[in-house]
Amino acid sequence: MAQRQRRLIGTKELAACGCGPDERVLVAFSGGADSTALLLTMKERLSEGEIGGLFAAHLNHGIRGESANRDQRFCESLCNELNIPFASENADVPAYAKATGQSLEQAARELRYEFLERARRSFSADVIMTAHHRDDQAETVLLHLIRGSGTCGLTGMKPRNGFIVRPMLNVGKEEILAYLTEKKASYCDDETNEENSLARNRIRNELIPILRSYNPGISEALCKTATLCAEDDLLLNHLSEEAEREISDGTGFNRTALGSLPVALSSRIVRRRLLAQDGNVTEADIRRVLALARAQTGTKIELPGGIYAWTDAKMQYIGAYPETMSYEIAFVPEGKSVTPRGTFISERVSRWKPTKDGNEAYLDKNALPEGLVVRSRKDGDRFYPLGAPGERKLSDVLTDRKISKEQRDMPLLCCGNQVYYAAGITCSERVKVTPQTQEILHIIFNRGD
Repeated sequence: MAQRQRRLIGTKELAACGCGPDERVLVAFSGGADSTALLLTMKERLSEGEIGGLFAAHLNHGIRGESANRDQRFCESLCNELNIPFASENADVPAYAKATGQSLEQAARELRYEFLERARRSFSADVIMTAHHRDDQAETVLLHLIRGSGTCGLTGMKPRNGFIVRPMLNVGKEEILAYLTEKKASYCDDETNEENSLARNRIRNELIPILRSYNPGISEALCKTATLCAEDDLLLNHLSEEAEREISDGTGFNRTALGSLPVALSSRIVRRRLLAQDGNVTEADIRRVLALARAQTGTKIELPGGIYAWTDAKMQYIGAYPETMSYEIAFVPEGKSVTPRGTFISERVSRWKPTKDGNEAYLDKNALPEGLVVRSRKDGDRFYPLGAPGERKLSDVLTDRKISKEQRDMPLLCCGNQVYYAAGITCSERVKVTPQTQEILHIIFNRGD
């Protein structure tokens, strides 16, 4: 009876990565045992109609001299033999690492994925497939554990992350080598894998063998930990998303509510917002932002990537810090007065109606002075809000009403330093509509125009 052919990746593994029969796959092909096995098994899946296209890409990092050139020639030769479209580039990783201040490992990873994305687009591939396997996953979990990590880091690598897919995360190294032996397939050895200058190599060559003496199935155990943490992390993310919807108004968070949440939820809310602004987020950044919930009103901190987190009396914000913009235009009594912060739409009407909010106002047209302008705030502005006992500094009115910094840059209808309408807040008592009013001016403020 013929021996059943070994199958590293099947329909189940492809489905876990979101790959179907129409998916066009670009394999990240280094020439090593793992990526060679991946390329060969994906060639089988292509012939069986389980994927829609297959390509390969190889980056020569410019680190290993002739050995790297040998690997590049091997990759190109095997792809020609298998009739797989192939792309390759040469990079100078050491020079890039020096120029950017990164480690050699970080620089190599950045340039490699930039190249793979270019290759994916050039081939019109749907995904980039890497050969990360179970032992790589175990190393990743250990690396995060040693550095200090919560459940998010201990989930390890995901089967799919954007365009990157990893169908061999449940395949062990011994299975890969057995597959290559069965295929009588050759591959390249990267001698730098034996060097222990990199943390991952030390974990692979020194720590894992020690842990294996305690548990021969240490890789499987660590991957089980990753799976359990992923399940917990999925639930916590779902709960944090629900909590975020309750405490956010779309621009910021209610800081009292944020500070009252369990840290497991509030930290995830902050992490998501920071990641949406900048890809580099540390645990220290998250803790600094969370501390703002108890900080003094108006506190502002700078974060990596040129973004900020700041507070007002009620809310907490993350993003580009709003700068005051100076502007002044002539007011159009019947028509549009367009400013950088929104538009006044004004018209004469025959009757007064109750307003929904401060974005609408009815004014006594004859009580308004000549020379009205719509402008940004200035020092010395005075305001007599509708229903207030008297006139005060505009800044004091805004403080008392707990108007956030983002809302304080509203357009003002002014003459001199006298404010007759503060958009989004209210109009002045001096120009309110009374039974004696003969002409009524209706203004609508449209922030999004």
